[in-house]
Order: sequence, then structure tokens, then C-alpha cells
Amino acid sequence: MKKESQKQGFVQGAMILMIGTVTVKVVSMLFKIPVSNMLGGTGYSYFTNAYEIFNLLSTIAAAGFPVAVSKMVSENCVLGRYRDNRRIFRISRMFFLVTGLVCMVIMVLGAGQFAAMIPNPGAKLSIMCLAPAVLTCCLMSAYRGYYQGMQNMYPTSISQIIEAVTKMIFGLGLSGAVLYLTQREYQNTQTVLGVSYSSYEQAQAVIAQIASAAAVLGVSLSTVAGLLYLVFLWKRKGDGVQDSLVMHAPKPEASSQILKKIVMIGVPVCMGSLAVNLSGFIDMMTVTGRLDDVMNTAPQALLSGFGELIPQIEVTNQTVHNYLYGAYTGKAEVIANLVPALTAGLAVSALPAVAESFARNNRLRTQKSVQMVLRMTAIICIPAGLGISVLSEEICQLFFGYSNEVAIGAPLLAVLGIASIFIAMTATTNSLLQAVGKVSLPVKLIVLGSIIKLGMNYILVGIPQLNIRAVPYSTLVCYVVITLMSLIALYQTVGSLELFSSFGKPLLAAILCAATARGVQNLLDGYTQSRFAVLISVATGALVYLLALLLLRVIKKEELMTLPKGEKMAKILEKYSLLG
Repeated sequence: MKKESQKQGFVQGAMILMIGTVTVKVVSMLFKIPVSNMLGGTGYSYFTNAYEIFNLLSTIAAAGFPVAVSKMVSENCVLGRYRDNRRIFRISRMFFLVTGLVCMVIMVLGAGQFAAMIPNPGAKLSIMCLAPAVLTCCLMSAYRGYYQGMQNMYPTSISQIIEAVTKMIFGLGLSGAVLYLTQREYQNTQTVLGVSYSSYEQAQAVIAQIASAAAVLGVSLSTVAGLLYLVFLWKRKGDGVQDSLVMHAPKPEASSQILKKIVMIGVPVCMGSLAVNLSGFIDMMTVTGRLDDVMNTAPQALLSGFGELIPQIEVTNQTVHNYLYGAYTGKAEVIANLVPALTAGLAVSALPAVAESFARNNRLRTQKSVQMVLRMTAIICIPAGLGISVLSEEICQLFFGYSNEVAIGAPLLAVLGIASIFIAMTATTNSLLQAVGKVSLPVKLIVLGSIIKLGMNYILVGIPQLNIRAVPYSTLVCYVVITLMSLIALYQTVGSLELFSSFGKPLLAAILCAATARGVQNLLDGYTQSRFAVLISVATGALVYLLALLLLRVIKKEELMTLPKGEKMAKILEKYSLLG
């Protein structure tokens, strides 16, 4: 007989996902930083473009449906309908298999058309090599959505870590091997894969395409590793529900009804997720094209704004637009994306927890849960975003060293750091709105934000003096609008959000944190030029932030009690009146 698994509390589940996400991001940075440096701005643009196409198709194939599975499974657990849950899993796995196969085929056969639309023809091979990941990610979504609905976050977290480690090993290994072998071949024979090239610049352009494709092939292999773990876990342990509970559960709904529910809940959520990814897709579709237009009409106006930062080889190969886009996505975006990644676990863990209290019609518990999720998101993302913004140059240099691409990307990161706060809040508010039955609202809000971003990108990037510098501002405006309107909708649905406690106090503490970190860095600049000195500034700012949180009594006793050793910590802090 199987033992019933212990459901994790919301905060515990969020912490599990957060620890897993941080681990994954650290490993991913160990992959993306050397890949970005090896491929260069143009080569990394191929890598990024392939990812954007992958994100678009995988979102269409599966993004909203794991949320639907998670929500339905969570609600069925409340009602004891465990036979329904088993049937939900079987149906969703088959559904994801079909949608994943269809989108994989589209990605392979349409690689050339996608690359031409961007426009970035060099990305074709990378798009094809990333196509299998659509299928495997879809299948993983069935398992992850089910386990999350059971409020068991370990399978999602562990599979993500396995995926990240495998990606780092195979992605770096394959791309490094391709670069070494192709460059050695050209030096010896003036050919690349047997094809002769008359100039070094032409050969390097082809090598960048092949190396990028090798890197994303490593990504595809990593998704296979994550899927194998989840399949093995399911075969060995299942969902942990006792067989007796399943046996005595009510008769399950018909498969057609379950599939209909998955689609009815999943499609609006999918559209919302698609709209979130539309921000990156809009950048991909507009930025390189508009930069190319500027290079054709006013090249000197653009080039003069960057001085000697753009290599002559990019001007000769007519790939300046790809180089700038690669510097933006490979340097600024990579670091800024750490902030929403830190709170992704909160968004995922919040949905089944809030959906459960909402299903029980417990309005007070739902309101308290929403307040807790918003406060925890703010506590994490506001200091992280502000810190990245005020130390953008130093953080870029810490991760990527000193280079022209870093000099281009650092000022962009200063704006993206602020934008990342609102991106993180958008992910959380989306999950909360979906949990309280406002499934279609995030779609409408994010589409509105995307329209704003599209318009700003098209107009502002086309101004030679602004060019790539306008992109982070359009992202900031887009997500500020979405966040504010989402919070208004949540207030109308669940009541008071305790705005000062949830956002005002963390913001005050975060401003102190950022100001301290910047001040310490200014002092250190007078004594050392080491790029690792920023770690001291960050650590000092973090200490000040923690003290400010305690003095402002931002942390509440009931939230602390849900953590391991929380009772002991709560007694100590309560003794000194440091809990809210």
C-alpha cells in the first residue's frame, strides 16, 4: 500500500521551489556566461532567437495547461476526488504528447521561415536543434503540473536542477568542441566543414551559427534528462496517495468532461503566458529589424553613439543589429532575469494554495494568502531589482568581465533592473488572479501591455540616437501598467491588500539597501579596481536590508512559523518586538 504524501505548506513549497530556482539560475549562469563570451554578440543573437521561437511554441503547446492541471488536482484533493486526479494525469499526458509533437514539427519545418521573419537567417540551424525540447518540455509539464497540484514541489525543483546541470555540461561541451574543431580546420585548410571561405570574417560568421546550434542542442538533451527523472519518479512512487483513498473516492468524471475543463481553464492561462512571452517575442521581431533600418538610413548616427564599442568586423559583415541585440539579451537580460526567477516559486506555489482556500469559499484565508504572497514577492524582488540597477556596471563586469558588450549592456541593465521588479510582480499577480477565478483577466492586461511595448519599440528603437537603449524603457512601461491594473483587480476581488505593509515597508528597506550598496562601492572604487569588490557592496547592502526589515516589522509571525526552525526564530524575534 502506498503512503499518502505530506502536503507542503504554501511557504514551505515556495521555499523548495525558490531554492531549486536559485540553484538552477546559478547553474544556468555558469552555462550562459561562457556561452555568451564564446559566441560573441552576433552568435549569441542566434542562440537567443532560437530560444524566443521555442518559448513561443512551447507556450502555445503547453504553458497554460499545467496550471489547469494543478488547479483541478488541488481542488479535487479538497473534495477527495483522487480517481479524477489519476484520470486528469493520464489525459493531460496524452494531450501534451500530441501538442508537443505538432509544435516540434512546426519548429523544424518552419525554422527557415521563422529565421527570415526575425530577420536573422543565421538562427535557422539553432531553431532546428532546439525543436525536440518543445516535445520533452510538454511531457514534463504533465508531471510537474500534477505534482504541484498535490502541493509537492520537490519533483519540479529536482527535475529543473537536473535539467540545468545537464544543459551546462552538454551545452558548453558541444559548443566548445565545435568552436575548437571548426576554427582549427579553418586555420589549416581555409574551410569550415569542408566548405571554402575566402575571408576570415565569412568563416567566423558560419562558425558562430554552428556553435550556437551546438549549444542549443545541449539544451534539448537537458530536457530529455529532466523528463527521464520525472518518468522514473512516477513509476517508482506515483503520487503518494493511499490506494484505499483512491478506491473509496467518488466515481470520476468522464474523460471528455475532464479534457473540456483542462482546455477551458488552460486556454485563457495559455494566452496569458503567451502574452508574457510576447514581450521577448516583440523584442525579437522589432528590435533587430528596426536597428537594421537605422543602419541602412543613418549608420553614422547610430555608430557614433557607441564610439569604438562596436567591432569593425560587425560593420563589415552588416551584423551590427545582431551584435547590439546580442549584447542586450546576452548581458543585460541574462542578469535582470534573475529577479523574476527568484520569485517564480512563489507564483507556482501560490496558485494551488490560494485556489484551495477559494474553492472552500474561505474569503478571509484567501485574502490573507494573497497578502502574504504579494508581501513575500515584494520582499524578494524589490531589493534585488534596485540593487542590480544601482550596481549595473559592476555586476555586469562581475559576471562577464570587461568587454565592449558589457559596456553596451550595463546601462541597459540599470533600467532593466527596475523593470525586473514589475516583471516578477506580474508573474505573481497572474497566478493569484487565476487562483481566484479571474482566469481571462491576465490575458487582457498583458495584451494591453504588449501593445504598449510594441508601439514604443517600433517608434523609439527607430530613432538613431535612442536605438537599443529604448528597449528596456518599453519593457518597464509595459510591466508597470500590467502590475498596477492587476493589483486593482485583486483588490476588487479579495479586498484589502495592505499596500503599505506589502509594498511600502519593503520599498523603504530596499532603498536603504541600494543606497548602502552604492555608497560602499563608491568607497571601494578608491582602493581597488577588482571586479569582485562588488560582492562586499552587495553583502553590506543585504545586511542593512535584513536589519531594516526587522526594524520596520515587515516579517509576520505566522509566516515565519511555517519555515523550518521558524518557531525558534519567531521566539527570539518576538522577544525583541521585531515581528509584524
